[in-house]
Amino acid sequence: MKLGILGMGCYLPATEITNDFLHKEVGLERGPDWVDSRLGIYRRYSVLSKEYIAKTKNQHPYQGMIHARSHGETPVTMGIKAAQKALKAAGVTPDKVGMVLVNCDTAFDIVPSTASLVAKGLGVGSGPHCDMNCACSSFARHMQALGDMMPERMPEFVLCVQTAAYTVRMDYSPHCIDGYIFGDGACAQVLSKRHQGRLTVEPMIFETNPEGAESILVDAGGHVAQDGKMVREFSIRKTCEMYEHIAGAKELYADEVYTVSHQANYVMQTSVLQHLNLPEDKHLRNVHEQGNIAAAGCPSAIAQNIDRLHRGDKLVYAVLGAGLAWGGGYMEVN
Repeated sequence: MKLGILGMGCYLPATEITNDFLHKEVGLERGPDWVDSRLGIYRRYSVLSKEYIAKTKNQHPYQGMIHARSHGETPVTMGIKAAQKALKAAGVTPDKVGMVLVNCDTAFDIVPSTASLVAKGLGVGSGPHCDMNCACSSFARHMQALGDMMPERMPEFVLCVQTAAYTVRMDYSPHCIDGYIFGDGACAQVLSKRHQGRLTVEPMIFETNPEGAESILVDAGGHVAQDGKMVREFSIRKTCEMYEHIAGAKELYADEVYTVSHQANYVMQTSVLQHLNLPEDKHLRNVHEQGNIAAAGCPSAIAQNIDRLHRGDKLVYAVLGAGLAWGGGYMEVN
């Protein structure tokens, strides 16, 4: 049987961060009009409190981790809450999960793996639980890894989780642009090759180009740094290439498929749609409402729109991330 997604779930932390707040109270130089025209992002969510961001500008990320822990919201807690929703949607209890596969770019703990902590929090038993981190492209890497696994070697139910708290790695000084882009959040999927899911997944692409490895950096205890212009141009070009490749391989027409991409920037997504003449009403996205939540962005857009999809609908996904890494594939709705 093909790889199937039986259930999905996503979670956003409690603190809502608006453009007005970042400009007027935190002091970021670029205002809401600039953000609207360049990014198209209106709000994002954080494991940090608004008071903490405004007071400290998050100059010391390690202190931000301590603050987030004190409020009970971390990448692990977000991953657990997203996973609980995915398990409920799939009708699968934690004791049935044979493997937990997790991406976390902003782990508060280097050891043990985030996967082990999520598994413990859920009450999952022993298994080959591990982290597989490819930054914002990790959803595609998770699908590729499971798609490549021989059915007899894959547990009956596998839980994939993508979680990140990028606001803890933001430098909210006045010149900051990334503070308008990134938010925190998590998404999870329950997958199987023995049971038909709501979605059937055919992973088709995953590659990396180490020459671009330093284009996006998250220091172990420091702030996010990226070559924004280069990453933007690369993302638009590579997303278009992946959509065209997958459409050609599957003999798809633009007006008959849904599309979803990495939730990095609303304006960038619109540029891709215009380049390929893709219908905007069939492009799934949420970045304008929750910011860029890294690898959780693309699957969360699917999870939040799954009720509008009908049996036989087709979906093409394409994501990119640090590494530089990119991946994509094809889904059908059952």
